[in-house]
Amino acid sequence: MSESGSQDAWVYMEHQAGEFTGPSLEVLAAGRKVADKLGQKLVAVLLGTNIEKLAHIAIEYGADQAIYADHAELSNYGCLQYTRVLHQMAQKKRPHAMLFVADEIGRDLAPRLAYRLETGLATDNIELEVTDYFYPPTKTTYKNLMVQIRPDFATRVARIYTPRTRPQIATVRPGNFKPLPKNPMRKGEVIRFSGSLVDSDFKVVVEGMEDLPKSGVDLQGADCIVSLGLGILKDGKGNPRNPLEAYKLANELADTVAAKWGMKVEIGSSRGLIYAGLKELEGIITVDRQVGQTGKTVSPDIYFALGISGSVQHKVGMQRSAKIVAINLNPKAPIFEIAHYPIVGDLYEVVPKIIEEIRRG
Repeated sequence: MSESGSQDAWVYMEHQAGEFTGPSLEVLAAGRKVADKLGQKLVAVLLGTNIEKLAHIAIEYGADQAIYADHAELSNYGCLQYTRVLHQMAQKKRPHAMLFVADEIGRDLAPRLAYRLETGLATDNIELEVTDYFYPPTKTTYKNLMVQIRPDFATRVARIYTPRTRPQIATVRPGNFKPLPKNPMRKGEVIRFSGSLVDSDFKVVVEGMEDLPKSGVDLQGADCIVSLGLGILKDGKGNPRNPLEAYKLANELADTVAAKWGMKVEIGSSRGLIYAGLKELEGIITVDRQVGQTGKTVSPDIYFALGISGSVQHKVGMQRSAKIVAINLNPKAPIFEIAHYPIVGDLYEVVPKIIEEIRRG
């Protein structure tokens, strides 16, 4: 769609068993930031069955308006049905921006909708800004553009501009925004939208739903994370070390922090260590422990980076941690650029000293 007449920041809200998902509440907070900078409304968008109550709860979490489509055919997610209804909503209301969670549903739904609306899409964003943008080839200044910021696949962070079409559509990685506090006294407008579906929307029919086993690792819910990288394979003298030693050391540190400070602690890992295929860590350091661009984005109170060099892909996944303690042999390791407590040294010597100090404190 063209830029003309577009307004408001929309957030597609995912929900399960009558509650919003945590990542959706995070993206709603991101939408609040965009809407405030635009000086426009934040609109929560919901699809499903019997969801009017949820629409009101979206107002309590920070939305100014909630638009919901309530149909029996929308009880389970279907990419064609959901895309059609959202397309109809967007054509009628003409939003300035639309945000989705960068998860299985958002990564399926956002590009389908962008294609139908003939607009741009930037995926896996870690930050959003609103600013004016000058385009030199045409000497045109675009006002109030939502700038989408995401890591690229090298060593940089990319700023993406989609100035000529609306809505600007983006997916936002979980873990980069904190949900707004719920306020039951907050007021807003709730609107029911009547969309229409056609037979071709039902090429795929959901016969049943079954929950997959959940991982016991909760990186995003941890107060403290002790992460391991490929630097655990050698000590300060260059001697090879059994990575299982580092894992046991990390667990000792985690247990000490949990016992002393009452924190929930998890063991994390860099992508490089997970895909190194080390038999000593097989079944122990698994993909559900990965922190980074292709893993989990986390923001614990304390993040220990043990033997992690700190590529941009890893840093974007943990840079919002309140305190970062990094231990690495290389004084020029990129992780030190964001560490609050950079320690150049042998982790096999430093970590035991940290454990001792915590127990003594």
